[in-house]
Amino acid sequence: MFPKAIISALVAICLLTTQTASSPLHHLEPRNDGSQVLVMQQPDNSLPGPTGLVLKYILLGIGTQNYTCAAPGSTAAPGTTGATATLYDLGTKLISDPLAKWKINTLSGLALSMSSYPQVLSAFLSASGYNIVVGKHFFSSGGVPTFALQNIQTKPFPQVNGKKNATMTAPAYSCPGKSNEGAVPWLQLIDAGGSQGGVNTVYRLETAGGSAPATCADVKTTTFEVAYAAQYWIYGAA
Repeated sequence: MFPKAIISALVAICLLTTQTASSPLHHLEPRNDGSQVLVMQQPDNSLPGPTGLVLKYILLGIGTQNYTCAAPGSTAAPGTTGATATLYDLGTKLISDPLAKWKINTLSGLALSMSSYPQVLSAFLSASGYNIVVGKHFFSSGGVPTFALQNIQTKPFPQVNGKKNATMTAPAYSCPGKSNEGAVPWLQLIDAGGSQGGVNTVYRLETAGGSAPATCADVKTTTFEVAYAAQYWIYGAA
């Protein structure tokens, strides 16, 4: 039997917020060179479309959004130092999963709900086939959001050095997070220079949690983290 706390995590509010989500279509499309590319329709959003680009990877990011409060306990708004996340391969399994269109909108919330229980999260990812770690998301010393897929065996390995190009509020069905803080916005990031490995554009979609409080009033430290999960749809030239 699972401990009661773990069962509670599995039936958290994040599991109940997906009923109005869109249903992506997916298939493999042949290319002229005989290879195949991943083709999936993004969840409904108002971000600019990936015109002229090919979907290369769909990844699940699990980590933290990182914030600062120069004056803890004040009414000042928190600042941000970016985010860090471990990136797991979703696309390989989803592309062959006949239930993908029903799963895509649930995965971020599920992962975030389980992230307080690493063994449960690990078991879920392994059982689902989403346990392959392909890289890391982090912000460089210069503040550039970076997606380094260093575990993918190509030379050079895929990496997007991004900059925000467009944003939209996370949909109402999004998982609001462990403390009901709200889901961070959906984003389109484009190449900020130096991207490599055939990728240049990232969409942050299906976010769960991660938002900062409106002020530092209840914050007791100068730096703090808020757990989040999100999907990163990564594109490159055809």
